[in-house]
Amino acid sequence: MDETVLPVLRRASGGGAVLAGPWLLRATVSLPPQHLLTRGGIVAAARWFGDVHLHWLRAQGIDGAQLYEGPTTDHWACFAGRGPGEIVVDGRKIAGIAQRWGAARVTLSAGTLITPPPWPLLVRALRRAGEDVAELDDSAISAQQCLRQPVRAAAWAAALRELLLADVA
Repeated sequence: MDETVLPVLRRASGGGAVLAGPWLLRATVSLPPQHLLTRGGIVAAARWFGDVHLHWLRAQGIDGAQLYEGPTTDHWACFAGRGPGEIVVDGRKIAGIAQRWGAARVTLSAGTLITPPPWPLLVRALRRAGEDVAELDDSAISAQQCLRQPVRAAAWAAALRELLLADVA
């Protein structure tokens, strides 16, 4: 049995487990609590952040991307749960969103799967059942899987940064 040891950190935003690595393109925006984009509350902020990601993913060629509009479903793994503003392709999550609201700032974070993550690593690290790997494979999809070709992560990150800066200004 592989005894790979991974550092496990609890996210301040809560939510399901995320396996961070080169397969995950992350974006974080911090805003003052009185910012126009935070005035609508948690769900509105998530939808705004998700909408930016939706436009970005579609601009990268992922035409089937959609904003998730169903009920929140909790799960031990982020990419098997669903929440407002998250992005799905054919019902499978490609981008997850987390938030932390504090007195001094509101932090919105997103993770987008660029390549398929090594789900067995997450399952082993959290001592989950082996069958959970198949569930994660069925619940999530990466940009590379959608496009059936490699993704240029640096170019994608630059495009997302540009969209976020334009939208926050």
